[in-house]
Amino acid sequence: MNLRDAFDSKLITYSLDISEKKEVLRKIADMATDGGRLSDTTSDDIYHSLSERESMGSTGFGHGVAIPHCRIPNLDHFLVGLLISERGVDFDSIDGEDAQLFPFIIGPESKPKEYLKLLSAISQILRNSNFREELLSLRSPEEIANLIKARSLPEDGTPPKRPGMKMLHVFIQDEDLFDDLLQVFAGSESTSAMILETHESTDYMRKIPLFAGFWNADLRHFNRMIVAVVRDELVSSTIRNIEYICGKISERDDIMITVTDLHNVLGSLDF
Repeated sequence: MNLRDAFDSKLITYSLDISEKKEVLRKIADMATDGGRLSDTTSDDIYHSLSERESMGSTGFGHGVAIPHCRIPNLDHFLVGLLISERGVDFDSIDGEDAQLFPFIIGPESKPKEYLKLLSAISQILRNSNFREELLSLRSPEEIANLIKARSLPEDGTPPKRPGMKMLHVFIQDEDLFDDLLQVFAGSESTSAMILETHESTDYMRKIPLFAGFWNADLRHFNRMIVAVVRDELVSSTIRNIEYICGKISERDDIMITVTDLHNVLGSLDF
């Protein structure tokens, strides 16, 4: 399941009269039940699930965007759409700004991996300010759906007959970027991804009497490494997505990527 296939133009609405967070969630619940081919799930079921998810922490990630989402036990397909508010709504977003764009996901409880990929894909394409402005300028559901699908990377879902694999190591010393970079891997076709907490070698070497006095500057206190196994054909797009977030890697001194050939990969990890 990918965003290009999941996004439904019938689940796009432009609203002029929504002014509160609970009204956003109610409107999304009504949109889903009106056009989502549901039999055993009611609008109230979806509204309560969305509200319960919001009680865990706001889905407003800033820049005028919030992504309400929830999982429904008896649902067997995904409902992915978009609600646009002209006025903007206080959604308790992390940057304090009102949200106008409300892409939403209502998915089966039984498909967490597909759910996470859709959530990550939406958050990635909406980080682009020009893309957000273009969405807000459109009024036709078909035009909006076509724009979103055009920005979504196609996936045929079929692995190559003899897939080559690479090991990616992403060393990160910028805490502000870490969550965004992690989403790149959450939404990718990587076989597995792990997070390691690391330390600079100088953190240990400066404690050795022989090297005392060589390092007087403060060390970076945030050091993480993402280790991922990725198919050959996805390596370039993964690095592009990383640079989309943090800029050109070659011009930074707090992020480094290494790519290593893997001659044999056995098994997989399910998250």
